[in-house]
Amino acid sequence: MAMDRGTLLFFIVMFIFLSLPSGNEEPRSDIERETLATFQSQAHQASRMLNSSEYYSGYGNITGYQLSYDDYLNHKSVSDWPIHKFSKEDPWIEDQKYSILPNEVTDMVKYFWGKDEVERNNGKAYMLNISGSAHGEFVPVESHVQPVRQKIPKYLKKYYKERTSNEDMGLDESNTDKEANNEEDTSHKVGNITIPGLISVNIRAFQYNFNEPKFHVVNKSDHVSDAVVAKIDLNLKDYSEINDYTIEMDAVYYQNTGALVATSNSAKFYGSYGLSHLTMNEDNFVISKKLMAQYNNMRDEKTLSLEDMNGSILKAFDQCEMVTFMQFNKTDFTHDELRYIDAELKNPSGKPLPEALPKLSVKEFLIYSPNCGIVLRNKSETPFTGEKVEVWYKQVRHVLTGLLVLVSIQLYLTFNQVNVARTPGQLSVISSKTLYFFGFEDSLLAIISLLLSTIATDLYLLLACVATIAFISCGVFEMRFLVSVLTTQANERGTTWWEIMRGSRQESLSNTPHSPPAEVPSEGPLLPLANAPTQQQQQQQQQDQTQEQPTPTEPNTAWQETSYSNSIFASGFTLAIIAMFLIFSSFDWRRKYRIIFEYISLIFINSYWVPQFLRNTLKNRRNSFTWQFIIGSSVIRVVPIYYFALYKDNPLRHRYDPHLCFVVTGWVLVQLILLLLQNRLGARFWINEKWLPQAYDYHRILSLKDLEEGGMSSDLLASFKQKTSSSSASESLNDGVSEEFVDCECTCPICMTDVTLPILVKDDNLSEGKKKNLHHHSGASQKEYMITPCHHIFHADCLESWMKYKLQCPVCRTSLPPV
Repeated sequence: MAMDRGTLLFFIVMFIFLSLPSGNEEPRSDIERETLATFQSQAHQASRMLNSSEYYSGYGNITGYQLSYDDYLNHKSVSDWPIHKFSKEDPWIEDQKYSILPNEVTDMVKYFWGKDEVERNNGKAYMLNISGSAHGEFVPVESHVQPVRQKIPKYLKKYYKERTSNEDMGLDESNTDKEANNEEDTSHKVGNITIPGLISVNIRAFQYNFNEPKFHVVNKSDHVSDAVVAKIDLNLKDYSEINDYTIEMDAVYYQNTGALVATSNSAKFYGSYGLSHLTMNEDNFVISKKLMAQYNNMRDEKTLSLEDMNGSILKAFDQCEMVTFMQFNKTDFTHDELRYIDAELKNPSGKPLPEALPKLSVKEFLIYSPNCGIVLRNKSETPFTGEKVEVWYKQVRHVLTGLLVLVSIQLYLTFNQVNVARTPGQLSVISSKTLYFFGFEDSLLAIISLLLSTIATDLYLLLACVATIAFISCGVFEMRFLVSVLTTQANERGTTWWEIMRGSRQESLSNTPHSPPAEVPSEGPLLPLANAPTQQQQQQQQQDQTQEQPTPTEPNTAWQETSYSNSIFASGFTLAIIAMFLIFSSFDWRRKYRIIFEYISLIFINSYWVPQFLRNTLKNRRNSFTWQFIIGSSVIRVVPIYYFALYKDNPLRHRYDPHLCFVVTGWVLVQLILLLLQNRLGARFWINEKWLPQAYDYHRILSLKDLEEGGMSSDLLASFKQKTSSSSASESLNDGVSEEFVDCECTCPICMTDVTLPILVKDDNLSEGKKKNLHHHSGASQKEYMITPCHHIFHADCLESWMKYKLQCPVCRTSLPPV
């Protein structure tokens, strides 16, 4: 299949876009290389301090931990370190005089954190594998905690000022100093939220350190079998979602106590290196020290890149540092039962599982930010629960299976509809805009499924199946169906919407306004003579016919189909990609804007029957798609909305919104009712017929004036013959005017037999109603013949049978309006 320039250009742009570098920068200047080397050295020093630390000796010289809470309040400087010296005789203790935690925060943490240890034998245990997501609500705590001014190291501040210098960024000196001192301004920092809101945690727990391939555990004494390392994405937002913040944290989870402690990381706060001293006692310190040392050693400090350093600096300026304590609830299962459940969920083998699987359930939590001075805790009597990642994947698989069934049913309905609508007469009634709607939805689903299949490897099979069937539906059947419709309607001679809006009336092709009325001869034959015209008359006749009826040309169907296919593919694929990125970006919008976008998008995308309703009105046709396709496609597209808007535990956590279901369902039902009314009452039941252009009348009554001046060919006139020698008269009941007509015969070009039609002898500008009233008494039936716009006469059955397959005149190939 040939490819046009637009499609080729699109693929070239996509290839260039996908071939762009990943963005990992290499140092380009001496200051970048020197700063990166110092940054790597600082990380290596922090790692050595962690490996050699003891609980009694305190944090050590780790960035962000050199000064205690009281030291900050007393305006001490990092250059004064060490301010406090510890030994076994005078050990470090958890007190704001030596710790970064205020005593007020420490007392709240000790009240609920890690106090209820599991009974080893058969007691109810805490979750072992906490990988998953949990969602709840938080409230700020009224306290006397003050923010502390954690400062970024001087060498990084110098580097930041160099990167934002006048030459690089076009900033003046005052703006540069303002940006460099931005870490002291906490009003606009990520995570600085002081009103109640929603909290979500996404936890990715590692395996036990001796089973984790990324950890390098050599000695058996370093094995830890009751605690794991975890990475956490902490999300805080207010109820209106105007402020929406996500902070990455490193954590240690103690399985015997259900306690978790987590810290953020940045260039001014190496949280994970000092986390072990935030665990409230020496036993927890020993465990977390081993785990965090192994975790931080996963990545060699020398592999830290310029991108890592820049990201750490930006976090230092823009982010509230966080220390989080969480206490999980106990489950209804023992340790051994939980291990059995976790093993079966991770590697399914068909073993039976409990009907009610354990959920992530946080009993209480506390979040403290040193540099922003905020304290948050859980809202009382509000659940903070979620699903394990394996259970979530299981729910998503059920959703994708249902989606796969719906897409397969849609493919079946499309296949049946394509088989039903094959003839040009049927295709001329189908609205191409409706097919565009269906094709756009299916292509969008296919592209999103294909993209997600490359990301969610555990769901690859189902997503690939959904994408494949959706591509078959939109790229094969719907594409060919749409191309057939566009090709059929390319040269049709139907009315236009502009004529409808103007209320114009399409005049009959036989009327010639500027021609004087023909005089009926008093003597001689009633039909015009078909004598051989002179040469001058032939030239004049040819000139008139050229002006009135251009010679039709046979369109290149293959070229049209190729052109339509290329344009539909290029435009549809581009729009689907743009819509996909717009949908993904809307997830980060405010709740209000996201809801407005969702309502508008769903109403628009479910307006697929509006173009068909208007098309039926335009063509004055009652039937287009089969009712099986209409109802089936409508239900298939509404079912997912019902699931996500009414089922509160849906895996995508879509809000409960029955109003959305009511609005979308009501809108679809309105469209279906309009199509039903068109089927029952007529396509144009809702509009005044006087405002509409008249459809072409294939059964119009000819007069002598039509035969003489209506463009009838000489061959056709020669074939006319009067059926009877005497004419019959009919007298009008309304005005008493007597009119005469004759029944004549001519040859049908399809069956080559005679077709009978009436010819009015006297026209005198009679209305169509009077003509039909006169013809009512004639022996020839008006429904037995059909006259085309190109002035060819056929049997009605012959021409209707022909037009089922081709909307062209069998004689001259002129396009015909559908019946």
